[in-house]
Amino acid sequence: MILNCMLGTGYGGLEKLFLDEIEMLPLAGLAARGLVRRKSPLARYARDRGLAFDEMMALSDWDPLSIAGARRIVHQRAPQLVMCVGRKAHRLLGRSIGARIPIVTMVQKRRFDHDFPYAGVLVAAEHRRRTLIEDGVPAQDIIVIPNAVRLPQHPKEDYRGHSPAKIVALGRLHEKKGFGVLIDAMRLLAARSVDCACVIAGDGPERGKLQSQIDRERLASRIFLSGWTDNVADFLAGGDIFVLPSFQEDLPLAVLDAMASGIPIVASDIDGPNELLMDGETALFVPSHDPVALADALARIVADTALREKLGRGARAAAERSYSFEAIGRRLALALQNVLEGRPISSGA
Repeated sequence: MILNCMLGTGYGGLEKLFLDEIEMLPLAGLAARGLVRRKSPLARYARDRGLAFDEMMALSDWDPLSIAGARRIVHQRAPQLVMCVGRKAHRLLGRSIGARIPIVTMVQKRRFDHDFPYAGVLVAAEHRRRTLIEDGVPAQDIIVIPNAVRLPQHPKEDYRGHSPAKIVALGRLHEKKGFGVLIDAMRLLAARSVDCACVIAGDGPERGKLQSQIDRERLASRIFLSGWTDNVADFLAGGDIFVLPSFQEDLPLAVLDAMASGIPIVASDIDGPNELLMDGETALFVPSHDPVALADALARIVADTALREKLGRGARAAAERSYSFEAIGRRLALALQNVLEGRPISSGA
């Protein structure tokens, strides 16, 4: 059995990925259960999805009671391997079990605790693998396993679009997500009389600043901040164009969801999205931080039904081929099986 541990206090794309892993591994023949912070949003979402999991107190990675709690659960469940998503989980489980059970840690950011036990490292994108190698992690100990996406049963089929065209965006309202650039692009489109409106789903520290920008530019009739949504598939299904204006990403789940839905995509040409998408085939790329280029791409795709259909159908086909639960679950299970059998995690990749 694989014990997958994440001890965060919030809920977002990485937490969703953690739950997806617990669901994917049994599809590939490996039993799995979760270990999460007691009474956290993650516990509620795991319960809602009917996943097997345990809860524990997690005050800090050096707290004696938290360490004792982790040891108790590991002793009770007797996993063959422990996966850790995030630094807190890796540090706490590393202190709790040492190297007696192999630990595979998922790294989303550059900071990685080399001094804590690990038998392999999972990353979602090639650019993250490169930075870890630069920081001294042996290449054989790292494997790239992209994020997976649940494929909607009814992807977009009608590309005629709304009037006005409905542009949608999704993500945490954080400066690095580039939503301010999207608002600037919408101002330019309004000045050109391009018939479109935009809904941004998500929440976060930039909400007030973004709403002030919308009000200052008198765009309240064109841009709406709708708040967080748990029903991403329906949100995307109601749009005509998906936009990812980010400055920095790892491997964005929002893009995978958009690909799976069959909605045409406009995305920043940065590490992460450019590992998932192909310019002119499954998306239109634009430079980050460039509202003029973003407005140009959006105006082009609003005006061209055939282009919307080409990009949308191409993206859906790529999602089916490479990023389904079944496809990614098999890759993840093979990597973990390498560790269980004493081979480097990247063997055969």
